[in-house]
Amino acid sequence: MELPKQAFYQHFSFDASRRVQLLIILLLTSLSVSAHHSRSEYSGNPTSEIEGAVVNISWRNPHVMITVKSVEADGSETLWELEGSDAGTFKRRGLEESQIKVGDNIKAAGRISSRRGTWIAMSNILLPNGIEMVFGQGEPRWAEEYVGGKLFREPVNQNDKDAVEGIFRLWIRSVGTTYGVQDEPPLTPEARAAYESYDQLIDDPVLDCTLPGMPRVMTVVGYRPIEFEQDGDDILLHSENFNLTRHIHMNDETDVSSMEATPLGYSTGVWDGDALVVTTTRVSWPFFDLPPLIAIPQSEETKIVERFVLDDINDTLTYDFWAHDPVNFTAPIEKPGYMVWGYQPGQERETDGCVDYVDVPAI
Repeated sequence: MELPKQAFYQHFSFDASRRVQLLIILLLTSLSVSAHHSRSEYSGNPTSEIEGAVVNISWRNPHVMITVKSVEADGSETLWELEGSDAGTFKRRGLEESQIKVGDNIKAAGRISSRRGTWIAMSNILLPNGIEMVFGQGEPRWAEEYVGGKLFREPVNQNDKDAVEGIFRLWIRSVGTTYGVQDEPPLTPEARAAYESYDQLIDDPVLDCTLPGMPRVMTVVGYRPIEFEQDGDDILLHSENFNLTRHIHMNDETDVSSMEATPLGYSTGVWDGDALVVTTTRVSWPFFDLPPLIAIPQSEETKIVERFVLDDINDTLTYDFWAHDPVNFTAPIEKPGYMVWGYQPGQERETDGCVDYVDVPAI
């Protein structure tokens, strides 16, 4: 049965001590989750090293790709596809396209795909000048001098606090927080069969830069920031994820039952103290994504309720999530504290859109 809105409010009305406990748990838990698509083809595989010459660089969204040619002892050649995160996240780590060039002889490390034997989720690259590029939250592997690595939130001073009001600022997912985990999603037999037969390397429409809808635009964000903007009485929620903007209609009682469904749906919002509660319906995006759940079938009867809870003392924004699709779910899926964003002054949203890898010319 669908959870009524008032019950949802009550369910997520944490007192201060519970919210602190939740934040501590989140900060002590760390899971590595892809910002764009499932990394199950890489997860669990040991880290391997290769050496070779860079023959192509595609520094773009949604994934940076570097092609390396290695020469084996018998003279045979192998082309390796090194896959990384998006260009915006790399920029925040201090990683730039200018640091590596075609023709460089490099050493690279990462996990080899279990499905595509020459694809690697890259973690480290050692450049000819001895500087190491660290692409994730890991540590340098070979060199003392390196660029990239872990993202850290800088302390927020009082001037930065005074320059913003409420949630209307830029937020980046805090390092150390985790996506929620659903071991056994409550699905109908038909939905479970479709979910289990889905092949993300073939069936994911986002791989060819199709703009995603709800809830994916919110739940598969990696370290791409979001930003709230006042728009008259309403609120615009900008996401660096594919440069999408959601329009939140405040205190709106429009009858949406006959409204045409769209990928982002129709969102209405109300304030509950310092918390913004957003209800979204009329979603036409065909998949429900709440990592590690990817591509559960989603009908236009889906209802999504998000609660953005401001902690102005710690400069964080906690994201509580609830959803129900009576066609595909046997019970609602809910995740209090699904993510925590942190306020990071001085950061900006990158505006580069998605570029299909096959359309990127060789350099």
